[in-house]
Amino acid sequence: MEATRAGDVREGLVAVISRGREILTPAEMYRADASAVATHGCLSLDLMERAGSSVTREILNRSQKTETAVLCGPGNNGGDGFVIARLLKAADWPVTVFPWGAREALAGDAAAMAAKWTGPTKPLEALSSTSLIVDALFGAGLSRAFPDELAERIMRCGAPIVAVDVPSGVDGFTGQPRGASLKADLTVTFFRKKPAHVLQPGRTLCGDVVVADIGIPDSVVNDILPPLFENAEPVLPALAIDTHKYSRGAALIFSGGAFNTGAARLAALAAARSGAGAVSLCGSAEALRVHATHVSSIMLKLCEGPDDLSRILAGSRIRSVCIGPASGVGRLTRDLVNAALGSAAHIVLDADALTSFSEAPDELFEAIFKAKAPSVVITPHEGEFMRLFPGIAQGGESKIEKARAAAKKSGAIVLLKGPDTVIAHPGGQACVNTNATARLATAGSGDVLAGIITGLLAQGMPGFESACAAAWLHADAANRISRRSVIAEDLIEALAT
Repeated sequence: MEATRAGDVREGLVAVISRGREILTPAEMYRADASAVATHGCLSLDLMERAGSSVTREILNRSQKTETAVLCGPGNNGGDGFVIARLLKAADWPVTVFPWGAREALAGDAAAMAAKWTGPTKPLEALSSTSLIVDALFGAGLSRAFPDELAERIMRCGAPIVAVDVPSGVDGFTGQPRGASLKADLTVTFFRKKPAHVLQPGRTLCGDVVVADIGIPDSVVNDILPPLFENAEPVLPALAIDTHKYSRGAALIFSGGAFNTGAARLAALAAARSGAGAVSLCGSAEALRVHATHVSSIMLKLCEGPDDLSRILAGSRIRSVCIGPASGVGRLTRDLVNAALGSAAHIVLDADALTSFSEAPDELFEAIFKAKAPSVVITPHEGEFMRLFPGIAQGGESKIEKARAAAKKSGAIVLLKGPDTVIAHPGGQACVNTNATARLATAGSGDVLAGIITGLLAQGMPGFESACAAAWLHADAANRISRRSVIAEDLIEALAT
Protein backbone atom coordinates (compact mmCIF):
# COMPACT_ATOMS: atom_id res chain seq x y z
CA MET A 1 0.00 0.00 0.00
CA GLU A 2 1.29 3.46 -0.85
CA ALA A 3 2.05 5.58 2.21
CA THR A 4 -1.11 7.66 2.10
CA ARG A 5 -2.51 6.93 5.55
CA ALA A 6 0.50 8.12 7.54
CA GLY A 7 4.24 8.43 7.50
CA ASP A 8 6.87 10.43 5.69
CA VAL A 9 6.39 10.98 1.96
CA ARG A 10 9.45 13.11 1.35
CA GLU A 11 11.07 10.38 -0.75
CA GLY A 12 9.82 10.50 -4.31
CA LEU A 13 8.54 14.06 -4.26
CA VAL A 14 10.84 15.21 -7.06
CA ALA A 15 7.80 15.65 -9.29
CA VAL A 16 6.18 17.99 -6.77
CA ILE A 17 8.86 20.23 -5.32
CA SER A 18 12.17 21.80 -6.16
CA ARG A 19 14.82 23.27 -3.93
CA GLY A 20 13.90 26.76 -2.83
CA ARG A 21 10.14 26.17 -2.81
CA GLU A 22 9.97 25.13 0.83
CA ILE A 23 7.63 27.30 2.91
CA LEU A 24 8.74 28.07 6.46
CA THR A 25 6.44 28.98 9.31
CA PRO A 26 7.57 31.97 11.43
CA ALA A 27 8.82 29.51 14.06
CA GLU A 28 10.80 27.57 11.43
CA MET A 29 12.24 30.81 10.06
CA TYR A 30 13.41 31.69 13.57
CA ARG A 31 15.12 28.29 13.69
CA ALA A 32 16.70 28.95 10.29
CA ASP A 33 18.13 32.27 11.51
CA ALA A 34 19.40 30.66 14.69
CA SER A 35 20.95 27.73 12.81
CA ALA A 36 22.65 30.08 10.33
CA VAL A 37 24.30 31.90 13.24
CA ALA A 38 25.04 28.99 15.58
CA THR A 39 26.00 26.30 13.06
CA HIS A 40 26.95 27.96 9.79
CA GLY A 41 29.05 30.91 10.95
CA CYS A 42 26.72 33.75 9.92
CA LEU A 43 26.67 36.92 12.00
CA SER A 44 23.17 38.09 12.91
CA LEU A 45 24.11 41.73 12.34
CA ASP A 46 25.31 40.82 8.84
CA LEU A 47 22.02 39.05 8.12
CA MET A 48 20.12 42.18 9.13
CA GLU A 49 22.34 44.38 6.98
CA ARG A 50 21.79 42.10 3.98
CA ALA A 51 18.05 42.02 4.60
CA GLY A 52 17.86 45.81 4.59
CA SER A 53 20.15 45.97 1.58
CA SER A 54 17.97 43.55 -0.40
CA VAL A 55 14.85 45.65 0.24
CA THR A 56 16.73 48.83 -0.68
CA ARG A 57 17.91 47.25 -3.91
CA GLU A 58 14.32 46.40 -4.90
CA ILE A 59 13.21 49.97 -4.16
CA LEU A 60 16.03 51.52 -6.17
CA ASN A 61 15.37 49.18 -9.09
CA ARG A 62 11.64 49.86 -9.14
CA SER A 63 11.24 53.51 -8.10
CA GLN A 64 12.49 56.97 -8.91
CA LYS A 65 13.93 59.05 -6.07
CA THR A 66 11.04 60.24 -3.95
CA GLU A 67 10.07 61.31 -0.45
CA THR A 68 10.09 58.13 1.65
CA ALA A 69 8.74 57.31 5.09
CA VAL A 70 10.32 54.29 6.77
CA LEU A 71 8.13 52.91 9.55
CA CYS A 72 10.25 51.02 12.07
CA GLY A 73 8.82 48.60 14.61
CA PRO A 74 10.16 47.57 18.02
CA GLY A 75 11.91 44.37 16.91
CA ASN A 76 14.23 43.04 14.24
CA ASN A 77 11.80 44.06 11.50
CA GLY A 78 12.36 47.61 12.68
CA GLY A 79 16.11 47.00 12.63
CA ASP A 80 15.78 46.09 8.93
CA GLY A 81 13.92 49.37 8.48
CA PHE A 82 16.76 51.42 9.96
CA VAL A 83 19.16 49.74 7.51
CA ILE A 84 16.84 50.59 4.60
CA ALA A 85 16.56 54.21 5.73
CA ARG A 86 20.34 54.57 6.01
CA LEU A 87 21.01 53.02 2.61
CA LEU A 88 18.33 55.09 0.87
CA LYS A 89 19.72 58.23 2.47
CA ALA A 90 23.17 57.23 1.22
CA ALA A 91 21.64 57.07 -2.27
CA ASP A 92 20.53 60.71 -1.73
CA TRP A 93 16.86 59.91 -1.18
CA PRO A 94 14.79 62.16 1.12
CA VAL A 95 14.03 59.77 4.00
CA THR A 96 12.30 60.15 7.36
CA VAL A 97 12.09 57.42 9.97
CA PHE A 98 8.87 56.98 11.95
CA PRO A 99 9.58 54.58 14.85
CA TRP A 100 7.10 52.62 16.93
CA GLY A 101 7.91 53.86 20.43
CA ALA A 102 11.19 55.20 21.75
CA ARG A 103 14.48 54.27 20.10
CA GLU A 104 15.90 53.62 23.58
CA ALA A 105 13.53 50.67 23.96
CA LEU A 106 15.20 48.79 21.10
CA ALA A 107 17.58 45.94 21.92
CA GLY A 108 20.19 43.78 20.25
CA ASP A 109 20.81 44.09 16.50
CA ALA A 110 17.84 46.44 16.04
CA ALA A 111 19.35 48.87 18.56
CA ALA A 112 22.73 48.66 16.82
CA MET A 113 21.20 49.52 13.45
CA ALA A 114 19.09 52.31 14.93
CA ALA A 115 22.25 53.86 16.37
CA LYS A 116 23.65 54.20 12.86
CA TRP A 117 20.68 56.32 11.69
CA THR A 118 21.52 60.03 11.69
CA GLY A 119 18.67 61.33 9.56
CA PRO A 120 15.35 62.90 10.52
CA THR A 121 13.05 61.02 12.89
CA LYS A 122 9.42 61.80 13.71
CA PRO A 123 6.84 60.08 15.91
CA LEU A 124 4.67 57.59 14.09
CA GLU A 125 1.61 59.64 15.03
CA ALA A 126 2.99 62.50 12.91
CA LEU A 127 2.77 60.53 9.65
CA SER A 128 0.35 62.34 7.35
CA SER A 129 1.64 62.29 3.78
CA THR A 130 4.55 60.92 1.81
CA SER A 131 5.28 59.49 -1.64
CA LEU A 132 6.55 56.04 -0.60
CA ILE A 133 6.14 54.01 2.58
CA VAL A 134 8.48 51.28 3.78
CA ASP A 135 6.56 49.12 6.24
CA ALA A 136 9.10 47.68 8.69
CA LEU A 137 6.79 47.69 11.69
CA PHE A 138 5.98 44.01 12.28
CA GLY A 139 7.10 40.89 10.46
CA ALA A 140 5.71 37.38 10.08
CA GLY A 141 5.95 36.67 13.81
CA LEU A 142 3.33 39.27 14.76
CA SER A 143 1.80 38.37 18.14
CA ARG A 144 -0.54 41.30 18.72
CA ALA A 145 -3.50 42.92 17.01
CA PHE A 146 -2.50 45.74 14.67
CA PRO A 147 -4.38 48.95 15.57
CA ASP A 148 -7.18 50.03 13.24
CA GLU A 149 -6.43 53.71 13.70
CA LEU A 150 -2.78 53.30 12.74
CA ALA A 151 -3.62 51.17 9.68
CA GLU A 152 -6.13 53.78 8.54
CA ARG A 153 -3.60 56.62 8.98
CA ILE A 154 -0.97 54.78 6.94
CA MET A 155 -3.36 53.77 4.16
CA ARG A 156 -4.80 57.31 3.99
CA CYS A 157 -1.44 58.53 2.76
CA GLY A 158 -2.26 56.86 -0.53
CA ALA A 159 1.41 56.08 -1.12
CA PRO A 160 2.77 52.79 -2.49
CA ILE A 161 3.85 50.47 0.33
CA VAL A 162 6.92 48.23 0.37
CA ALA A 163 6.57 45.69 3.18
CA VAL A 164 9.49 44.03 4.92
CA ASP A 165 8.76 40.30 5.38
CA VAL A 166 4.94 40.65 5.45
CA PRO A 167 2.61 43.66 5.56
CA SER A 168 2.07 44.73 9.16
CA GLY A 169 -1.04 43.18 10.66
CA VAL A 170 -0.83 39.98 8.60
CA ASP A 171 -0.23 36.83 10.62
CA GLY A 172 2.71 35.07 9.00
CA PHE A 173 1.39 31.63 9.95
CA THR A 174 -2.26 31.89 8.85
CA GLY A 175 -2.22 34.71 6.27
CA GLN A 176 -5.14 36.27 8.15
CA PRO A 177 -5.13 39.84 9.52
CA ARG A 178 -4.61 40.25 13.25
CA GLY A 179 -6.85 43.20 13.89
CA ALA A 180 -6.27 45.60 11.00
CA SER A 181 -3.62 45.12 8.32
CA LEU A 182 -1.78 47.06 5.66
CA LYS A 183 -1.96 46.24 1.95
CA ALA A 184 1.44 46.33 0.27
CA ASP A 185 2.33 46.81 -3.37
CA LEU A 186 5.58 44.88 -2.89
CA THR A 187 6.72 42.54 -0.13
CA VAL A 188 10.34 41.50 0.25
CA THR A 189 10.90 38.45 2.42
CA PHE A 190 14.07 36.52 3.17
CA PHE A 191 15.40 33.01 2.49
CA ARG A 192 12.01 31.32 2.00
CA LYS A 193 8.34 32.27 1.74
CA LYS A 194 6.07 32.04 4.77
CA PRO A 195 2.46 30.74 4.75
CA ALA A 196 1.16 34.33 4.62
CA HIS A 197 2.77 34.77 1.20
CA VAL A 198 0.74 31.91 -0.34
CA LEU A 199 -2.52 31.80 1.63
CA GLN A 200 -5.39 34.21 1.11
CA PRO A 201 -5.97 36.95 2.04
CA GLY A 202 -2.28 37.34 2.91
CA ARG A 203 -1.17 36.64 -0.64
CA THR A 204 -3.29 39.51 -1.97
CA LEU A 205 -2.24 41.84 0.86
CA CYS A 206 1.44 41.18 0.07
CA GLY A 207 1.23 42.37 -3.54
CA ASP A 208 4.29 41.25 -5.52
CA VAL A 209 6.49 38.98 -3.42
CA VAL A 210 10.29 38.85 -3.76
CA VAL A 211 12.30 36.25 -1.85
CA ALA A 212 15.76 37.70 -1.19
CA ASP A 213 18.96 35.77 -0.57
CA ILE A 214 20.58 37.20 2.56
CA GLY A 215 23.33 34.62 2.92
CA ILE A 216 21.57 31.89 4.89
CA PRO A 217 22.91 28.61 3.46
CA ASP A 218 20.39 26.38 1.70
CA SER A 219 21.64 23.52 3.86
CA VAL A 220 19.82 25.11 6.80
CA VAL A 221 16.63 23.64 5.29
CA ASN A 222 18.06 20.18 5.99
CA ASP A 223 18.24 21.08 9.68
CA ILE A 224 14.54 21.96 9.69
CA LEU A 225 12.99 19.50 7.20
CA PRO A 226 9.89 21.63 6.60
CA PRO A 227 6.80 19.62 5.59
CA LEU A 228 5.26 22.46 3.54
CA PHE A 229 6.02 23.47 -0.05
CA GLU A 230 4.80 25.80 -2.76
CA ASN A 231 3.57 23.79 -5.73
CA ALA A 232 5.77 23.66 -8.82
CA GLU A 233 5.47 22.57 -12.43
CA PRO A 234 5.38 18.78 -12.27
CA VAL A 235 7.55 16.21 -13.99
CA LEU A 236 5.03 13.99 -15.75
CA PRO A 237 5.42 10.27 -16.54
CA ALA A 238 7.61 9.69 -19.57
CA LEU A 239 6.54 7.52 -22.49
CA ALA A 240 8.83 4.63 -23.42
CA ILE A 241 9.13 3.44 -27.01
CA ASP A 242 7.19 0.26 -26.17
CA THR A 243 4.38 2.07 -24.35
CA HIS A 244 0.84 0.85 -25.06
CA LYS A 245 -2.50 2.21 -23.92
CA TYR A 246 -2.73 0.04 -20.82
CA SER A 247 0.81 0.72 -19.70
CA ARG A 248 -0.10 4.41 -19.95
CA GLY A 249 -2.89 3.57 -17.54
CA ALA A 250 -6.59 2.77 -17.51
CA ALA A 251 -9.03 5.01 -15.65
CA LEU A 252 -12.74 4.67 -14.88
CA ILE A 253 -15.23 7.47 -14.24
CA PHE A 254 -18.67 6.74 -12.81
CA SER A 255 -21.50 8.64 -14.49
CA GLY A 256 -24.68 10.14 -13.14
CA GLY A 257 -28.06 9.43 -14.74
CA ALA A 258 -29.17 10.28 -18.25
CA PHE A 259 -29.84 13.92 -17.41
CA ASN A 260 -26.60 14.28 -15.42
CA THR A 261 -23.89 12.96 -17.70
CA GLY A 262 -21.92 16.13 -18.46
CA ALA A 263 -19.80 16.28 -15.31
CA ALA A 264 -18.56 12.69 -15.63
CA ARG A 265 -17.84 13.26 -19.33
CA LEU A 266 -15.71 16.30 -18.48
CA ALA A 267 -13.79 14.25 -15.93
CA ALA A 268 -13.27 11.39 -18.41
CA LEU A 269 -12.01 13.67 -21.15
CA ALA A 270 -9.69 15.42 -18.68
CA ALA A 271 -8.31 12.05 -17.56
CA ALA A 272 -7.58 11.20 -21.17
CA ARG A 273 -6.03 14.60 -21.94
CA SER A 274 -3.82 14.31 -18.88
CA GLY A 275 -2.23 11.23 -20.42
CA ALA A 276 -4.19 8.13 -19.36
CA GLY A 277 -4.12 5.59 -22.16
CA ALA A 278 -7.58 4.05 -21.74
CA VAL A 279 -10.45 5.89 -20.11
CA SER A 280 -13.91 4.45 -19.56
CA LEU A 281 -17.22 5.87 -18.43
CA CYS A 282 -19.51 3.53 -16.53
CA GLY A 283 -23.14 3.95 -15.60
CA SER A 284 -26.69 2.99 -16.43
CA ALA A 285 -27.77 2.00 -19.93
CA GLU A 286 -29.70 5.25 -20.24
CA ALA A 287 -26.65 7.31 -19.28
CA LEU A 288 -24.38 5.39 -21.65
CA ARG A 289 -26.72 6.05 -24.56
CA VAL A 290 -26.27 9.78 -23.93
CA HIS A 291 -22.50 9.43 -23.63
CA ALA A 292 -22.37 7.44 -26.86
CA THR A 293 -23.59 10.48 -28.80
CA HIS A 294 -20.78 12.66 -27.40
CA VAL A 295 -17.58 10.61 -27.10
CA SER A 296 -15.51 8.48 -29.43
CA SER A 297 -12.21 7.69 -27.71
CA ILE A 298 -13.81 7.12 -24.29
CA MET A 299 -15.02 3.56 -23.70
CA LEU A 300 -18.41 2.78 -22.13
CA LYS A 301 -19.13 0.11 -19.50
CA LEU A 302 -22.54 -0.84 -18.14
CA CYS A 303 -22.67 -0.42 -14.36
CA GLU A 304 -26.04 -0.39 -12.62
CA GLY A 305 -24.74 -0.59 -9.06
CA PRO A 306 -21.97 -1.58 -6.64
CA ASP A 307 -21.94 -5.26 -7.62
CA ASP A 308 -21.32 -4.31 -11.25
CA LEU A 309 -18.58 -1.89 -10.19
CA SER A 310 -16.84 -4.55 -8.10
CA ARG A 311 -17.00 -6.93 -11.05
CA ILE A 312 -15.58 -4.35 -13.48
CA LEU A 313 -12.70 -3.47 -11.15
CA ALA A 314 -11.90 -7.09 -10.29
CA GLY A 315 -11.64 -8.21 -13.89
CA SER A 316 -9.84 -5.32 -15.54
CA ARG A 317 -6.57 -3.40 -15.66
CA ILE A 318 -8.15 -0.23 -14.30
CA ARG A 319 -5.72 1.61 -12.03
CA SER A 320 -7.85 4.57 -10.92
CA VAL A 321 -11.52 5.30 -10.34
CA CYS A 322 -13.33 8.62 -9.96
CA ILE A 323 -16.74 8.79 -8.28
CA GLY A 324 -18.70 11.94 -7.60
CA PRO A 325 -19.10 14.29 -10.57
CA ALA A 326 -22.93 14.54 -10.77
CA SER A 327 -23.16 10.93 -9.60
CA GLY A 328 -26.16 11.73 -7.39
CA VAL A 329 -26.38 12.17 -3.63
CA GLY A 330 -27.54 9.18 -1.60
CA ARG A 331 -27.25 5.51 -0.79
CA LEU A 332 -26.30 4.35 -4.29
CA THR A 333 -23.28 6.65 -4.41
CA ARG A 334 -22.22 5.60 -0.90
CA ASP A 335 -22.42 1.95 -1.93
CA LEU A 336 -20.41 2.64 -5.08
CA VAL A 337 -17.72 4.37 -3.02
CA ASN A 338 -17.49 1.41 -0.65
CA ALA A 339 -17.26 -0.97 -3.59
CA ALA A 340 -14.45 1.06 -5.15
CA LEU A 341 -12.56 1.23 -1.85
CA GLY A 342 -12.57 -2.55 -1.78
CA SER A 343 -10.63 -2.70 -5.05
CA ALA A 344 -6.93 -2.39 -5.79
CA ALA A 345 -7.42 0.85 -7.74
CA HIS A 346 -6.56 4.39 -6.66
CA ILE A 347 -9.73 6.30 -5.77
CA VAL A 348 -10.72 9.94 -6.38
CA LEU A 349 -13.83 11.11 -4.50
CA ASP A 350 -15.34 14.38 -5.62
CA ALA A 351 -18.56 16.39 -5.36
CA ASP A 352 -21.59 14.08 -4.80
CA ALA A 353 -19.41 11.28 -3.46
CA LEU A 354 -18.44 13.59 -0.60
CA THR A 355 -21.87 15.10 -0.05
CA SER A 356 -23.37 11.60 0.12
CA PHE A 357 -21.45 11.08 3.38
CA SER A 358 -22.19 14.50 4.88
CA GLU A 359 -24.60 12.98 7.43
CA ALA A 360 -22.17 10.19 8.33
CA PRO A 361 -18.61 11.29 7.54
CA ASP A 362 -17.11 8.81 9.99
CA GLU A 363 -18.55 6.01 7.87
CA LEU A 364 -16.47 7.28 4.94
CA PHE A 365 -13.34 7.76 7.02
CA GLU A 366 -13.59 4.26 8.50
CA ALA A 367 -13.99 2.81 5.02
CA ILE A 368 -10.93 4.72 3.78
CA PHE A 369 -8.77 3.45 6.63
CA LYS A 370 -9.86 -0.12 5.87
CA ALA A 371 -9.58 0.29 2.10
CA LYS A 372 -7.55 -1.94 -0.17
CA ALA A 373 -7.11 1.07 -2.46
CA PRO A 374 -3.43 2.14 -2.54
CA SER A 375 -4.42 5.82 -2.25
CA VAL A 376 -7.58 7.85 -1.82
CA VAL A 377 -7.82 11.51 -2.87
CA ILE A 378 -10.76 13.66 -1.84
CA THR A 379 -11.34 17.06 -3.45
CA PRO A 380 -13.72 19.19 -1.36
CA HIS A 381 -14.47 22.85 -1.90
CA GLU A 382 -15.11 24.94 1.23
CA GLY A 383 -18.79 23.95 1.50
CA GLU A 384 -18.11 20.23 1.11
CA PHE A 385 -15.24 20.52 3.56
CA MET A 386 -17.56 22.12 6.12
CA ARG A 387 -20.04 19.27 5.74
CA LEU A 388 -17.43 16.53 6.10
CA PHE A 389 -15.23 18.16 8.74
CA PRO A 390 -17.44 20.64 10.67
CA GLY A 391 -15.25 20.72 13.77
CA ILE A 392 -12.06 21.28 11.79
CA ALA A 393 -13.62 23.80 9.40
CA GLN A 394 -14.84 26.00 12.26
CA GLY A 395 -11.48 26.01 14.02
CA GLY A 396 -9.15 28.99 14.08
CA GLU A 397 -6.24 27.28 12.34
CA SER A 398 -4.86 28.24 8.95
CA LYS A 399 -6.16 26.59 5.80
CA ILE A 400 -2.99 24.48 5.75
CA GLU A 401 -3.58 23.18 9.26
CA LYS A 402 -7.25 22.49 8.49
CA ALA A 403 -6.32 20.44 5.44
CA ARG A 404 -3.66 18.55 7.40
CA ALA A 405 -6.09 17.79 10.22
CA ALA A 406 -8.68 16.59 7.70
CA ALA A 407 -6.16 14.33 5.99
CA LYS A 408 -5.14 12.81 9.30
CA LYS A 409 -8.75 12.34 10.38
CA SER A 410 -9.94 10.83 7.10
CA GLY A 411 -6.89 8.85 6.02
CA ALA A 412 -7.18 10.44 2.57
CA ILE A 413 -5.08 12.89 0.64
CA VAL A 414 -7.11 16.09 0.90
CA LEU A 415 -7.16 18.64 -1.91
CA LEU A 416 -8.97 21.62 -0.36
CA LYS A 417 -9.93 23.79 -3.31
CA GLY A 418 -9.86 27.56 -3.65
CA PRO A 419 -7.63 30.35 -4.97
CA ASP A 420 -5.01 28.98 -2.58
CA THR A 421 -5.66 25.25 -3.00
CA VAL A 422 -3.96 23.19 -0.29
CA ILE A 423 -3.04 19.54 -0.80
CA ALA A 424 -2.39 17.64 2.43
CA HIS A 425 -1.13 14.13 3.14
CA PRO A 426 -2.17 12.19 6.26
CA GLY A 427 1.49 12.09 7.28
CA GLY A 428 1.66 15.91 7.53
CA GLN A 429 3.19 16.81 4.19
CA ALA A 430 1.36 19.70 2.51
CA CYS A 431 1.62 21.78 -0.64
CA VAL A 432 0.01 25.12 -1.56
CA ASN A 433 -0.88 25.83 -5.18
CA THR A 434 -0.31 29.46 -6.18
CA ASN A 435 -0.72 29.63 -9.97
CA ALA A 436 -4.54 29.63 -10.01
CA THR A 437 -6.64 32.25 -11.75
CA ALA A 438 -10.19 33.45 -11.10
CA ARG A 439 -11.08 32.17 -14.57
CA LEU A 440 -11.22 28.69 -13.04
CA ALA A 441 -14.44 29.77 -11.30
CA THR A 442 -16.68 28.20 -13.90
CA ALA A 443 -19.12 25.28 -13.92
CA GLY A 444 -17.38 21.97 -14.53
CA SER A 445 -13.93 23.21 -13.52
CA GLY A 446 -13.85 20.92 -10.48
CA ASP A 447 -14.89 17.95 -12.60
CA VAL A 448 -11.93 18.61 -14.88
CA LEU A 449 -9.59 18.73 -11.89
CA ALA A 450 -10.92 15.42 -10.56
CA GLY A 451 -10.38 13.91 -14.00
CA ILE A 452 -6.78 15.12 -14.19
CA ILE A 453 -5.99 13.55 -10.82
CA THR A 454 -7.60 10.30 -11.95
CA GLY A 455 -5.62 10.33 -15.18
CA LEU A 456 -2.31 10.91 -13.43
CA LEU A 457 -3.02 8.17 -10.89
CA ALA A 458 -3.73 5.80 -13.79
CA GLN A 459 -0.28 6.59 -15.17
CA GLY A 460 1.42 5.48 -11.98
CA MET A 461 2.00 8.75 -10.16
CA PRO A 462 1.56 8.38 -6.38
CA GLY A 463 -1.51 9.94 -4.80
CA PHE A 464 0.02 13.03 -3.23
CA GLU A 465 2.11 13.79 -6.30
CA SER A 466 -0.90 13.31 -8.57
CA ALA A 467 -3.03 15.73 -6.57
CA CYS A 468 -0.25 18.36 -6.49
CA ALA A 469 0.52 17.96 -10.19
CA ALA A 470 -3.15 18.10 -11.15
CA ALA A 471 -3.73 21.35 -9.24
CA TRP A 472 -0.80 22.97 -11.06
CA LEU A 473 -1.79 21.65 -14.51
CA HIS A 474 -5.43 22.67 -14.01
CA ALA A 475 -4.44 26.26 -13.21
CA ASP A 476 -1.78 26.36 -15.92
CA ALA A 477 -4.34 25.35 -18.51
CA ALA A 478 -6.56 28.27 -17.53
CA ASN A 479 -3.60 30.68 -17.59
CA ARG A 480 -2.73 29.69 -21.15
CA ILE A 481 -6.21 30.27 -22.57
CA SER A 482 -6.40 33.60 -24.36
CA ARG A 483 -10.18 33.95 -24.11
CA ARG A 484 -11.47 36.28 -21.41
CA SER A 485 -14.23 33.85 -20.43
CA VAL A 486 -13.18 30.25 -19.84
CA ILE A 487 -15.49 27.23 -19.80
CA ALA A 488 -14.60 23.75 -18.61
CA GLU A 489 -14.23 22.37 -22.14
CA ASP A 490 -11.53 25.00 -22.80
CA LEU A 491 -9.51 23.63 -19.89
CA ILE A 492 -9.57 20.13 -21.34
CA GLU A 493 -8.39 21.35 -24.72
CA ALA A 494 -5.62 23.44 -23.13
CA LEU A 495 -4.31 20.37 -21.28
CA ALA A 496 -3.22 18.93 -24.62
CA THR A 497 -1.12 21.94 -25.68
